[in-house]
Amino acid sequence: MSYAILNLTNARKEHGTSAIERHISKALSMADSKVTVMFEDDNSATIILYPEDESDAASTIDAELIATQLNTLIQSGEASEWAYLDSTCEPADDEEEVSIEEEDAYELWNNIPDEERTLHLDEIPNPDGVMILPSHCNVASEITECNSISPCEAQIRRDPYLLCFDNVDRIDVADIHTLTWDKPVIITNAVPASISDAVLDKQRLKDIYGYAKVRTGNRETLIDNGFTNSKPMSLSDALSSSQNGSTNTECGTIVFSPVKELPNDFIGELSPLTNAFPCDIKAFPAAKKFTLTIASEGFGIGMHKHNAAMFMLLVGKKKWYMTASEDLEGVIDTHPIFYRELSSHKCIQQAGEVLFVPNEWYHEIFNLEYTLGIQALPA
Repeated sequence: MSYAILNLTNARKEHGTSAIERHISKALSMADSKVTVMFEDDNSATIILYPEDESDAASTIDAELIATQLNTLIQSGEASEWAYLDSTCEPADDEEEVSIEEEDAYELWNNIPDEERTLHLDEIPNPDGVMILPSHCNVASEITECNSISPCEAQIRRDPYLLCFDNVDRIDVADIHTLTWDKPVIITNAVPASISDAVLDKQRLKDIYGYAKVRTGNRETLIDNGFTNSKPMSLSDALSSSQNGSTNTECGTIVFSPVKELPNDFIGELSPLTNAFPCDIKAFPAAKKFTLTIASEGFGIGMHKHNAAMFMLLVGKKKWYMTASEDLEGVIDTHPIFYRELSSHKCIQQAGEVLFVPNEWYHEIFNLEYTLGIQALPA
């Protein structure tokens, strides 16, 4: 994936980086989450533009064209909220496209102030359909009855068939060559039996890898460009935070961290699992990128869509709600009806199963208990 990096001279800093990001994204008709602005020591600023589909390795942005568009706005006075008339914008290093090294991108993410990680996000519906702003500060009052009943009990009121309805086909890994890959399917017998449950024990992970910095979020913050919006936290704190009674346990902390960013020993322990993902040249290539996900009882990531994906569940049980993109065309009010009527496919994924979600299918996850698993997306 290529990022476009631009240098802006004489930036107007008084409104802060988040305001500039909103103005630039609006001017370029881009999502707010695809623009990052960082102030330099002088009056300049660095602008980083992310491709619309960050999972597509071939996705690029024409930095030269973007710079021309922004300079036109500056010279016309239409950029007065974030630049002066004598400001100029140009591609970094005079290159049309600039790729950021993974280490540099990680440091950029790590250094974002916590209060700015979600300021650019728009309101989204919570599970009850109330519009809220995504935030890493989970306020219990934002979700109805969260303090008085368990997350599963609250979700049963939205979805009476939470614990029983499952209409997704299951197929043995040996037979995946018969699949058409046009609807969700659960693949069985793909997870190596040689992996001991003790390896993934929560307390063991805290004891051995608790120091590791992981990316975290919640149902709302991870929906749009979750990696960028995520908050750094030690694995030990993240596992403890997800069960902290002072926060909203129905939409609590989720670990959503690229496997490649984990300690080498941890990567080694997970390698038999990442190597075991099924592949099919028609729908899911052998080259994949993997994300470790850990969450307590309650919601996983809210309704979203992306490229075709597989999810290997290793601990716990998950309820999945899924539907094709075209099924939601023109639909404005999606929640809580998405859990009952708008999702065409629902399943209860058990530990040891791999779920395939087709390309651009909307999906949302509810963890029926503590869960740990690995997501695979095409590299």
